[in-house]
Amino acid sequence: MTMKSSAHLTRFEIDSSRFDNGQLLISGRGLAGETFKDLLFVQPHGAASRPPKGAIGVAMVMPGRRTQALLMGVEHASHRPDIPDGASALYDASGNIIKLFAGGVTMDFGSRTITLTGGTWNLKGDLHVDGNIFATGSIIDTTGNTNHHSH
Repeated sequence: MTMKSSAHLTRFEIDSSRFDNGQLLISGRGLAGETFKDLLFVQPHGAASRPPKGAIGVAMVMPGRRTQALLMGVEHASHRPDIPDGASALYDASGNIIKLFAGGVTMDFGSRTITLTGGTWNLKGDLHVDGNIFATGSIIDTTGNTNHHSH
C-alpha cells in the first residue's frame, strides 16, 4: 500500500513565539509572504529552545490544513556558532554555549569558560568554592599563598 501526501515545505521566518500548555507556538511568514499563526515547533524529546525573532526554518504544510503546519530546523544566522566538523553545540541567543568536540567539551557562559579534556581540565577565571576541596594528588600554589605552611 502506497500512501500519497501532497504536503510541501516552505521557508519560514519567525515574527513571534509564545509558550502555551507545554508547547512552543510560533508565528511568522512563509516564502511568498504568507502569514502563519501559532504553528507548533517540533523538537526532539529532551531538547528545548526558543528561536529569536528573525530566525529562519522550514514549515511543513499539510494539504488542506495550512493552519496546522509544523516548524522544523529553525536557527538564526547571527546566533549560530562556528564549530568544527563533527562537533555539536548547545547555545542560546545570549552567546552562552556548550561545545562538544573531539578533544573534550567547552562551556562558555558570559566569558566564564570551562574546558574539560581527557587528560587535563582547565578552569579559567576565579574559582569560588562553597565547601571543601579534596584532592588525591598535589595541590600546587605557585605564588606561595597558602595557610597550610610553617616557617
